[in-house]
Amino acid sequence: MHVTMRGWGMLIGGGLLAAAAAAMQSMAAARVAAIVLAVPLVSLIWALLAKAFASRRGLERALRPAAWQVDAPGSVQLTPTGLPLPPWSSLRERVPASLRRRSHSSHGYAVLPEVRGRHQLGPAILQRSDPLAIASWRIPIGVVTEVIVWPRTELIDGDVLASALEATAPTSHGLPQRTLEDLSVREYRRGDDLRRVHWRSTARMGELMVRHDEPTTTRVLDVLLVLSDDADDVAEWSVTAAASIAVALLEQGFTIRVVTVVDGTLVERPVALAADALDVFALASPAADLGVAAVRVVQRSTSAGAIAVLDRPDAAVGNAVIAAGGLELSTALIVDPDGVAADVTSSLQQSGWHVATAAGAGSVADAWRAREVQR
Repeated sequence: MHVTMRGWGMLIGGGLLAAAAAAMQSMAAARVAAIVLAVPLVSLIWALLAKAFASRRGLERALRPAAWQVDAPGSVQLTPTGLPLPPWSSLRERVPASLRRRSHSSHGYAVLPEVRGRHQLGPAILQRSDPLAIASWRIPIGVVTEVIVWPRTELIDGDVLASALEATAPTSHGLPQRTLEDLSVREYRRGDDLRRVHWRSTARMGELMVRHDEPTTTRVLDVLLVLSDDADDVAEWSVTAAASIAVALLEQGFTIRVVTVVDGTLVERPVALAADALDVFALASPAADLGVAAVRVVQRSTSAGAIAVLDRPDAAVGNAVIAAGGLELSTALIVDPDGVAADVTSSLQQSGWHVATAAGAGSVADAWRAREVQR
């Protein structure tokens, strides 16, 4: 509890009036001084009693939307539980600067997150005062809530996704280039239900093609993200690139396995929902010494192929990717703003990878479109 500026002003003013009354030996001035001094003292006693006999209160915190994303507006609704808030009080919330609180009201506030990752909200602070605002004190209510802010994502259209997936579904020489719809169909086998024939793909391929109505292992892909030690805008662009391609795959019915490093721990997690994938990418951190281990995890995978986003890969990671067997049906996006990974890019292309290069800025979809393929 502390005395406000108004309270200090009345105490100092009352003391000066009392000194003047004593010097002038004026009873009227002494009465005024006593009243001025009595007001803050009574307020302080009232505040001490109110604080001592205050009832416990809780707080419910509702996030809208339920999941927050970088550069997407969100809000928090604060609802005290228990007794109603007392008069002469206000409710405020501690919010990290990275969440950029934009407005505040008695019932909550709005935010515009600018940093992905794990953040904490609260505890909320109940600010109370006496009726004359002579004294004020704070009471924390509620518990701390952890919120995960997803990375920014971009729309990956069908043509771009089909281009990225081309390496995972090679075709025989001379056949037309396969599109995204072709990646969800397969050749007709004796006994297949003719009602599952996909006639448009059949016409394009020149043979009967049927839809994959049942889950198969060929629709499982690894999405690998290896971040460099530089925590900057280029790294965040790399996270956006990996998260965007993962969401696009999931929306097309693929099951993916996300492989990356989170807080110094290698994570390999199968996911079927975009929210689960974004939870992992939200916490992605520099790979450090685990970059090679992440590559080897993908190397040992039984998935149909891999899509890798490599942020300024060092020689160790580049050599591990090049030397990794079983990754011939794979696509890589090399984020290389300074052109120092040219050797890695060239070696991957010579090893059969489909490679795209990007400067770590601009459109993710355009980066995939501009890929240079060398078989």
